Amino acid sequence: MAGPSADDAKPTAPDAVRIGPLKVRADPAEVEAFAQEISAGVKEEGLPFTFPIRWFTHPDIRAAGERLGGTEPWVPIHESQSFDYARPLAADVDYTMIVEISREMEPARLILRAEIGDGAPYLRAEMILRIIPTSALDQAG
Repeated sequence: MAGPSADDAKPTAPDAVRIGPLKVRADPAEVEAFAQEISAGVKEEGLPFTFPIRWFTHPDIRAAGERLGGTEPWVPIHESQSFDYARPLAADVDYTMIVEISREMEPARLILRAEIGDGAPYLRAEMILRIIPTSALDQAG
């Protein structure tokens, strides 16, 4: 069976950007508010499953994403997220977060992969954002 041809290759994107390690911490009041917003209630142990998605809004991560997104004005549309826990994260504990952001050209999107822990990984998370040029939104609306 033949492998992929050069015609099957996706357009190349800028190199991936690595950010971190960043210090992240879940304030108990933020955890409680987040749990109420997603109607999860407050668990006795650990953070709500999706709470770490909040850390993807760190200014360094946002700035890198904006650079990788390109020069044409665009908005990010949340496409997917995944969380692979080795052990639960706790509120009021300092963790480190290392993020790698890469850009796919077809379809246009940013892929953010993070590892969060205290030296050993507690969580590997991924978020995919579709890049929608604002000109496409103007045409649609």
